[in-house]
Amino acid sequence: MTTTTTFHGLGADNTLTVYADGANELLNQSISMINAYAHLLSLYDEASLLTLINKQAGKEPVHIPVRPVFNLIAQAIAWSKRGLGYNALIGPIVKLWRIGFDDAHVPTAEEVTAALALTDPDLVELDSENQTVFLTKPGMALDLGGIAKGFIVDQVYDLWDKTGVEGGLIDLGGNQRLVGNAASGVPLWQWPITDPRTPGKRSIATLTTTPKAVVTTGIYERHSEINGKEYHHLLDPNTGYPVESDMASITVVADSGLIGDVLSSIGFYAGIPAGYDAVEAEGEEAIFVTKDTRVYQTSGLRETLAVTM
Repeated sequence: MTTTTTFHGLGADNTLTVYADGANELLNQSISMINAYAHLLSLYDEASLLTLINKQAGKEPVHIPVRPVFNLIAQAIAWSKRGLGYNALIGPIVKLWRIGFDDAHVPTAEEVTAALALTDPDLVELDSENQTVFLTKPGMALDLGGIAKGFIVDQVYDLWDKTGVEGGLIDLGGNQRLVGNAASGVPLWQWPITDPRTPGKRSIATLTTTPKAVVTTGIYERHSEINGKEYHHLLDPNTGYPVESDMASITVVADSGLIGDVLSSIGFYAGIPAGYDAVEAEGEEAIFVTKDTRVYQTSGLRETLAVTM
């Protein structure tokens, strides 16, 4: 038997599935956990902890009462300082463009330059002992998109693991965690890789994998048409404009949702071959799909990925 639920949250449609009967209480508990973290970490919720941090930029440090959330922010800043294409301080750029919203627009070059001056992760002060975060310049804005969903997937996975779930799927808008046994009853999954030309309709490849986090980032996820031109939501933290790349999507296969989430941003930004090398350097795997539908996989997937296009 299977127990499943679908719900909207984190700006996406989500599905939680346990391959067992009577798991409704666990799924409800999982949704409550997801909603609680979403409320804390949303860039657009005026009552969120993240909004409070951003409002206090240049004024005073903000105490983070939940230790895992402080640790998440610290990891986001650490990744940002590596300069690989992920930057949690990209909030001012994201707010300028508003990609995916009705008021999306192309900012002026002057606006982009001013916003970029507020994205230096070295301007963030973290106090681990007191669990405080301080954005030292007014106008700075922390944006945990590209890491928060992966973090939340990991929190739900830990809950399921403690509960003894033998098989199931956590799917938060493309950030997925394969849990234990597949529906077939064995810990080996046949997982479809979305064709970016027809998202949600067909796959471009099928991956055979043990239970892992599987995180996909693509230009089809969120975009806006402005003055007749399409702009996707993946913004370059160095230029302040949408990433210019041959990539259409990247799927990272990792041991945790958080690592998969961050590496999907880094891999997409860097493309082939730099993104390929960055993923392998972290000991994880990935599938890269270019806009002209060429498929590349890291070395550990050469025997387990079957291209089906």
